[in-house]
Amino acid sequence: MWQAIRHYFRGFGYRQVPVWYGSSVAVANQFETISRPLKFLKVIPNPYPFYDWIMGFHERWSNRAALRGPVLERTTNVLEAGVGTGYFLAQLVKGAKNARTISAVDLSPQMIFSAKNYLTKKDLLSSALLFVRSDCRRLPYSDGTFDLYVSSYLFDLLNDEEIDSTVKEMERVLAPDGHAILITMTTELGDMPWPARFLCRVTNELYCLGYHRGRWNGIWKFLFAGYAPHCRPIALSKYLKLAPSLSIEYTKVSHVSLFPVRIYYVGKRHA
Repeated sequence: MWQAIRHYFRGFGYRQVPVWYGSSVAVANQFETISRPLKFLKVIPNPYPFYDWIMGFHERWSNRAALRGPVLERTTNVLEAGVGTGYFLAQLVKGAKNARTISAVDLSPQMIFSAKNYLTKKDLLSSALLFVRSDCRRLPYSDGTFDLYVSSYLFDLLNDEEIDSTVKEMERVLAPDGHAILITMTTELGDMPWPARFLCRVTNELYCLGYHRGRWNGIWKFLFAGYAPHCRPIALSKYLKLAPSLSIEYTKVSHVSLFPVRIYYVGKRHA
């Protein structure tokens, strides 16, 4: 028993729990479900605005932090994997002023529809912006197509096998000397000062206790007409280090609400 207790506290706040829903295909299917005109207490006609508020508003701090720097200014061909409702894509369009193409990819037709609407409202649609429905594990592009690959809270909603295959596909479509900017909830807290690290371990553990096996899903689905969170804290660097031509150049910590987030800046070396 004491050994089990010691094992638990060693992993406290560092656990990477399995996804509760199986696969990214199940996530895309759920997004189609929550886009329908559902009722919550006969007042809220559609849960989608609440998804955008919860996942969009609270993620904006880390999204803005990720795009600070010179990478966007010199990029020409950009891929956003997992475009979601379009907020991060809008920041890309505004920041990547020299981009000839910006490809916005998502497996969910509803997400692509929502992203198009968002960019239309912001008057940011252009001939350089291409929306593509595709699985990020099997992208419809040739090797070395993009000099910048970005994703915001994509990898942390994938299961272990999907993370591995998505990293390999990212490596394939990136050009030599290309870069990736990746944002995920994180269990990688070792470089944080002790008080902040302890707080992040506590928040991670509380999150995982509710997330694991969908323990809190009944509450979430009641409140948000069928939607429950999919992202969870992961250690993305262990997957990135398995890709032979990728190197982690720099990382920094941000937050989504109280939960720690890590932003990875990754480069692709010449073969």
